[in-house]
Amino acid sequence: MAGRAEVTPLGGVLGAEVSGVDWAEDVDEPTVRLLSAAWHEHQVLIFRGQRLSPERLVSVGRAFGDLERVETYAGLEGCPEVMPLVKEATDTLNVGEGWHIDSTYRDRPPAGAVLYAVEVPPVGGDTLFASMYAAYEALSPGMRRLTDGLRVVHANGYLGDAAAMEERRAGLAMAVRTETLVRTAEHPLVVRHPGTGRRSLFLNGMVADGGMTSHFVDMTAEETTPLIRSLCAHAARDEFVLRIRWEPGMVVVYDNRCLQHNARNDYHGHRREMWRISLAGGIPT
Repeated sequence: MAGRAEVTPLGGVLGAEVSGVDWAEDVDEPTVRLLSAAWHEHQVLIFRGQRLSPERLVSVGRAFGDLERVETYAGLEGCPEVMPLVKEATDTLNVGEGWHIDSTYRDRPPAGAVLYAVEVPPVGGDTLFASMYAAYEALSPGMRRLTDGLRVVHANGYLGDAAAMEERRAGLAMAVRTETLVRTAEHPLVVRHPGTGRRSLFLNGMVADGGMTSHFVDMTAEETTPLIRSLCAHAARDEFVLRIRWEPGMVVVYDNRCLQHNARNDYHGHRREMWRISLAGGIPT
């Protein structure tokens, strides 16, 4: 299997497509090591033409690390590690819209995730990924000196707002577990990836803008907001971005420690179903 796997870069900054791997079969250890190295190098891996049961999708996740249960969303019956992300044709909201890093309000955000396309709309529904390595490395020396010394308080934003959660539940057909308490965590603004040693920005949009960043440590939200908004705009520049057009049977593995992503909500009137697995053990901060 290792000799058949081929990794083809998709862009100069991030992303690669892998051919010669069928996740419906057992994948040998040399191939798993090759794919793990490719994941660290390219941040996003794409596998086309897969036909997977929930149990086989779990095996994909385990090839890239330990799995975790996500408390916010219910898993599939009999396979709780697999979370169905469904937008029905009548829904107006989706999961993952807007640029973000997953669950930064937790002390240990996930290392990454595996996504599997079960049903996709005829047009729209693309997912965009942006390299936070590239965003950090493109900062001026002065801005890097500033960001290197800052720590950020993250909060779970709308998840802690009962009215906003009820609105979101009304717009989504999928099962959502309600969080009733605001959760916060503190992380450096610039983190070092445990697998590569590279530095990257680690931030979300402001809570006031629907994100998860509350404020810099020892600074007010008013002092924090202009810099965070500037850095968020910088991190989403086109040259840092990979756009994925989903196909049924496509598997994508992404690294939450050095990427932000944005699930476009531009396919009203069409059904979309994705299965998601969360990988445990993010940035140690």
